[in-house]
Amino acid sequence: HFPPGSRLPNEAQLAERFAVNRHTLRQAVQALVREGFVSVRQGSGTWVRELVLDYALQRRTRLSQNLAEAGERAERELLGHESAQPAGVWAQALKLPPHGRVELLHTRSRVRGRPISLSTAAYPSARFSGIAEVFAQERSVTATLQRFGVSDYTRLRSSISARLPTASEADALARALTQPLLVVQYTNVDPEGVPVEAATTLFAADAVQLQVEAGEGLA
Repeated sequence: HFPPGSRLPNEAQLAERFAVNRHTLRQAVQALVREGFVSVRQGSGTWVRELVLDYALQRRTRLSQNLAEAGERAERELLGHESAQPAGVWAQALKLPPHGRVELLHTRSRVRGRPISLSTAAYPSARFSGIAEVFAQERSVTATLQRFGVSDYTRLRSSISARLPTASEADALARALTQPLLVVQYTNVDPEGVPVEAATTLFAADAVQLQVEAGEGLA
């Protein structure tokens, strides 16, 4: 009766509807919160949670594949790019020399029209010059890397943390400044073990839950 994103009736109305006292009602609501069905917003009420997607971190992590297994489809857009920038913080992950250069892509993913993640990814310029133009056509990292001769790639490492968003991040994800982000920093390598991508993805914590399978190493 209450679709995702809708607000439940207030305590008094629910208690009367189900013929229970408020203490019992609050226990029931807290159970629904723990199970992920609703969220309680201070001063706003109790809301039915939007769809929460399971995102598996494994050796062959793919956004499209993760969502397809959940019966969903992601729309990925290029927000901006920077060409031949100094490698800086990306140099170590990509095993580049101090004078190395990278191509930076800034992207956003949506499911059902709702933003779920922001990514900044770095690719070695010597190997991936022009990658922004290719990605703008393909809208897929896997398809884009294939255009550059990378037939497959696997996850070398992932590091997970959490923080609150900046104002610009909250705006881009259409979230409040008080809603936390899941931060995944990762490196992908080609079949020869050469790094092809180093990136940071910010997931809206109310829309995505990360899953790590047994045996999948995370650094």
